[in-house]
Amino acid sequence: MTGENAWQRDPALRRALARWLPEQRWFDGTGRPLASVAVLRVHAFHRTAARLGVLAVVAARDMRGADAGRYLLVLGVGAPHTPSPVPLLARTRDGRPVYGALADAELVDALVRRIAGHRPADGVRYVAEPPGVALPAAPLTVRPLGAEQSNTSVVLDERYILKIFRRPTEGASPDLVLHRLLRDAGSPHVPQLLGAIEEEGTGATLATLQTFLPDAEDGWSAALDSVRGSLGGGPDPAGGFTGAARRLGGVLADVHGTLAAAHENTPLGDGDCRQLSELFRERLSHAVGAVPQLAAYTDQLHSVFTEFVSLPGGRRPAQLTHGDLHLGQTLRTPRRWLLLDFEGEPQAGHEERIRLHSPMRDVAGMLRSFDYAAHHGLGSPDEDPAGHAAAERWVRCSQDAFLAGYTAVAGPRTPAESRLLRAYVLDKAVYEALYETRHRPSWAWIPLRSLVRGLR
Repeated sequence: MTGENAWQRDPALRRALARWLPEQRWFDGTGRPLASVAVLRVHAFHRTAARLGVLAVVAARDMRGADAGRYLLVLGVGAPHTPSPVPLLARTRDGRPVYGALADAELVDALVRRIAGHRPADGVRYVAEPPGVALPAAPLTVRPLGAEQSNTSVVLDERYILKIFRRPTEGASPDLVLHRLLRDAGSPHVPQLLGAIEEEGTGATLATLQTFLPDAEDGWSAALDSVRGSLGGGPDPAGGFTGAARRLGGVLADVHGTLAAAHENTPLGDGDCRQLSELFRERLSHAVGAVPQLAAYTDQLHSVFTEFVSLPGGRRPAQLTHGDLHLGQTLRTPRRWLLLDFEGEPQAGHEERIRLHSPMRDVAGMLRSFDYAAHHGLGSPDEDPAGHAAAERWVRCSQDAFLAGYTAVAGPRTPAESRLLRAYVLDKAVYEALYETRHRPSWAWIPLRSLVRGLR
């Protein structure tokens, strides 16, 4: 093997990637062993005598030979430019290290400067979004965020945040599309979009650059602080969170209204509702096999999952929505709430994530998130009845305030919308019960208990 790119065809690198990928939080099926990883495309963004920086798209196959997904890696080849340890993946045949580059300050700095400079390279568009960003002349400081989910984020100079889309798909990510729509409409409820990286051949979104808000707290942490205050016996059952929850409801309603005005939408007719009802019932049937406790509630759930289908009139159109809304997808600053990560459900396919949905889907996701925030730190209900009673009060107050804030902006729900919202909430609880049973059995009681309450 000769030439600059010979390293990408090295079997040792592919074997190393097959070991390393299953250990990553953003890998689809963390821990599942892989039989092989192929490097499909490599896009160089930085070259010096000491090191090479590349964006690499790889394809994985599991031990049965089945497709295990395509992933975006940011790699360095050569001597890392950082005093901090970097994940060493392999060595090229001439001894150069190949490593994960998001802790390499020089390479991340070079990547962001390509965005700010609007400088395409090697089959990739580096796009500076209006109004653009003027980076300082000095090298940017780099701080990878520790909490990885389906993507990886890096903070630069405590002023910018670069988000790497680990599972790129053909076409622009809904996150980028919706941020552009909201930006163009002047919405104040999202962080400012500063740039993007897009693959030319596929149109896939590889990364976005946004303003970082150092004074912001994620909504999940804010809610947990409130829950602790409530459980401590304070005078407010919602631990001081009632006003914040109401404002968050208003923000979501305003974002829904902006998206409905900025993009085509379509009536959610009886045929659409029948398909949605069938989807809910299929998911329930699938879940019952792994969560036998659900069997006792199947008839009641089937009733809820069908009663919204034929109710007359007044439904909102199906439209662009967030698609995976929970408290962790929000930021709370001293002055306002912002919504993040408009990618939709991480496990859903691209077509599902760009499909139009009822806004009630987002409302349901947030209602379920309040329930998780209140209960996930508690043991089983039998262990601490007083704590659970306080948690229930917090959930009820926070959910009521959130719905009041949403209604104040969006207008009152029709009976059909209320039935649809209830179905979405219970479908979400069924999904959560299956997930927790498979991955965190000690938490399965949270959605199961909520489901029982929701059927009363």
